[in-house]
Amino acid sequence: MRLPIQMRLVRPWAPYLNSASLLVAGDCTAFAYPTIQQDFIRGRVALVGCPKLDDTEPFVEKLVEIIKANRIRDIAVLHMTVPCCAELEELVAEAVLRSGKAVPQKSYVVGIDGKLQTDS
Repeated sequence: MRLPIQMRLVRPWAPYLNSASLLVAGDCTAFAYPTIQQDFIRGRVALVGCPKLDDTEPFVEKLVEIIKANRIRDIAVLHMTVPCCAELEELVAEAVLRSGKAVPQKSYVVGIDGKLQTDS
């Protein structure tokens, strides 16, 4: 895992982002999903944020910068089932659209019981 992981702190030109697979995860997922390291972080660059507590426009803009400045292989989005966290999937899709690049995106949902619910 590379640091920093908080979206606000990540430099879009950081060398570890080039040719990376990204994990964009809601803040709570690391605490709710017990095997996040093995199932999602391993092999990816983790970036975290909270659509409810973070200002979402700078979040999207930062992700757009990251995508534009690097060759991103794919993005996995991991969010909680709660409505505020579900917005994370939309924010990532908006960033990919604004970047003008075709980056594959797959989303995963963690229930409040800590179990993986669905994937799309």
